[in-house]
Amino acid sequence: MNTVVFGGSFDPLHNGHIAAADAVQSNFAVDEFLWTPSWHAAHKLDVRPADADFRVRSIERVLASRPQNESLCSLETDAQRMCYSVDTLQLLSHQNPERELYFLVGGDSLSHLNTWHDLPRLFAACRFLLVPRPKWGERQLADYTASLSPDLRTLFHAQFIDMPIVDISSSFIRQHLAAGADAMQMPATVIDLITAEKVYR
Repeated sequence: MNTVVFGGSFDPLHNGHIAAADAVQSNFAVDEFLWTPSWHAAHKLDVRPADADFRVRSIERVLASRPQNESLCSLETDAQRMCYSVDTLQLLSHQNPERELYFLVGGDSLSHLNTWHDLPRLFAACRFLLVPRPKWGERQLADYTASLSPDLRTLFHAQFIDMPIVDISSSFIRQHLAAGADAMQMPATVIDLITAEKVYR
């Protein structure tokens, strides 16, 4: 069973996230696709995210019009604490040992992937699917792989998704909204929720 785990803060969920999910669905045989919002990402401790309940509800609204094999995985938000990705992935594997796990993250994650918890266990737990980002593509993946120790290089498997570069960031959208500008580059259901609850204002 091919399981894609789409991890992230989704703070807020935007059209780049949707484009990445669509590209995975188009290019891979996906049995299940799990949107997995973090409670508070370990590599973003200096940025306080919007309330987890809001981010979960945003995903739930979007899922209403998504393929049936997509669902919410609330393991990290239910825990109400910072969770390491490797622990979430291994828990998913223990729940169903038949799962072949693919971890979908932005290609720019390569810039700080070495700081993630327990790389040997993480690399052994999944294969990475990377979303093309400005200045982050195949060249940077090759450089990152070459920089790994031989043991980690053997465990690390990653590829970029075949899709246009995603030049949208949640941080830009938050700054845009905080400045009082109109919501943009997000699904209409997410915009409606942000407008109704005045999130990021």
